[in-house]
Amino acid sequence: MKKQLSKKFILMIILVFFTIFSLISCQQVKTILDGVRRSDGKSVKNESLDDLNEDNGSQDNTKENPELPENKKSDSENDIKEISYYISELIPDEICFLISDNIVKASAKSEEVKVRQIKNKDEAEEAFCRIDFNSYKEKTVNKIGNYVLAFVSGFYNCNDNIIFDDFLKFWNGEAPAVLEITDSSENPEMILDDSVYKILVKVFGEFKGSNLKIVSDRKEISKILSNSKNTFSIIPFENIEKEFKVFEIDSLSVFDKKEDSSGDYPLELEITADGNEDNDLKNISDNIDYESITNKEEGNLTTLMMTGCTALVRGTASRMEQKGVTYPGEKIAETLKSADITHISNEITFVEGNPRDKEDKIVFSSDPKYIELLRFVGTDVVELTGNHMNDYGPKWMVFTLEIYEKEGWQFFAGGRNLQESYKPAKFEVNGNKIAFLGCNQFGPQSYWATEDKAGAAPPNYDDYEEIITELKKDGYIVIFTFAHQEIYDYAPSAGQITDFRRMADAGADIISGSQAHHPQAIEFYNKSLIFYGLGNLFFDQMYNTEVRQGMITKHIFYKGRHINTVIITTMLEDYCQPRLTDEAERYDILYNVFKASDLKKQEK
Repeated sequence: MKKQLSKKFILMIILVFFTIFSLISCQQVKTILDGVRRSDGKSVKNESLDDLNEDNGSQDNTKENPELPENKKSDSENDIKEISYYISELIPDEICFLISDNIVKASAKSEEVKVRQIKNKDEAEEAFCRIDFNSYKEKTVNKIGNYVLAFVSGFYNCNDNIIFDDFLKFWNGEAPAVLEITDSSENPEMILDDSVYKILVKVFGEFKGSNLKIVSDRKEISKILSNSKNTFSIIPFENIEKEFKVFEIDSLSVFDKKEDSSGDYPLELEITADGNEDNDLKNISDNIDYESITNKEEGNLTTLMMTGCTALVRGTASRMEQKGVTYPGEKIAETLKSADITHISNEITFVEGNPRDKEDKIVFSSDPKYIELLRFVGTDVVELTGNHMNDYGPKWMVFTLEIYEKEGWQFFAGGRNLQESYKPAKFEVNGNKIAFLGCNQFGPQSYWATEDKAGAAPPNYDDYEEIITELKKDGYIVIFTFAHQEIYDYAPSAGQITDFRRMADAGADIISGSQAHHPQAIEFYNKSLIFYGLGNLFFDQMYNTEVRQGMITKHIFYKGRHINTVIITTMLEDYCQPRLTDEAERYDILYNVFKASDLKKQEK
């Protein structure tokens, strides 16, 4: 019994001691919390906490790693200024992302500022900074990016330039102001995606005309433009398709790179930041990479110039001897050199001594010094499909290939043997992979490359289909060229149509005829673009207007796609020298080529 009482007594003493110790601990916690709850919020320490720590002999570690209760801030956090920003709902999502990413990165350079995006439109006015498209009439202030639009119609349109003031008149209700942009006598109709329409209203004000159709699906724009010759549209740069004719505006092209442009492209819409004048905001704005905030990434853009027949013989060679080797290229060199890749189809081999003793029998050679002309116009890749490659024998073809190799140029569709003639010329420029293949269909067969003889690539289509398939698997845009039948007509022959389409079915993106001494039809077929003949570049034919006409095709590649082709028209002068056409000459070429391009009508 006594032992039980003794145990109870001991337990009571332990309980009393534990209770007293707990009360002291709770008082200590309360004191700490009192210190944290100071109204100035600048420090978690207070006098009571210091006294308590001293009384308990504990070390104060709050200076290095204070344990802050939730929703409380340290000294440094209270000194941070918040800058809120709002991005207009008109700005496309991909541009919004670029803007936000740039703002966050720019603000990270300051420890005294943090940013917050306001996404609710109703709270937009509360934002420290508001980001939107700049009105056309307002002075540019705090530009942080741009959004590039293109003025387009269906591809088979002979017109390709609009005066920007005429577009503004059209927007303000004067429909006849743009009457000349199509081949119709009726006022054209504008087709716009709903989102683009709202952007244009913000920039140019309310549309005051009546010739407008708004659609919700951009695919509908493509369908309408391809089936109507009296419509046009304005679309974002990234939505450009090869089936569109892309207009220049005031003679400025949307494909021009800034360093090459002679002015400000009118449909490069400005995105600006409007807000309170503040040094911190200015610092953020100054650190934004505004050139990266755009839907036109010039670093992903590649241009290629494709040309027709070059034969530095007869009258052309005579003029070169009289007026200088580079004379033929003096009026076209800057155009050709402006591309990332310049293609030349040189049908003739270089022969030492350049005998020229069989020209009356159409057996041709060129003086090796004429390489200076090809250098002068910026050649990067040489096509070897021509039907005169072995006029003086395989020895001189090998000699010619060695000259190209010394220049650092690639060549294709011919070689020292059959295997080399199959080898594609490959380029990778600004992220775009481009491969060239080609063959000589025309012959003569004795000029074709064999296992042990130099020559042009023969028309072994089964082999090319396999090569194209492999190139496509490797991500290449494939260009296939022909030296085919020489047809002196805008319309292609049945044989041309069959063979060119076969390469399109195999997967080639662009098929181009280099044999033609006369411009020929253009066809969209099975997702490919076919040019049946480009006409002459450097050759001496002058006996009628048609053989003097030529086309240079400027192909545009963007982010791994062939997005468009611009046709540059030329007229041959003085038996050797192409020049850019005037407006009437250009219209005549395009009108006849486009008329011949209705192949379904011809097939009937």
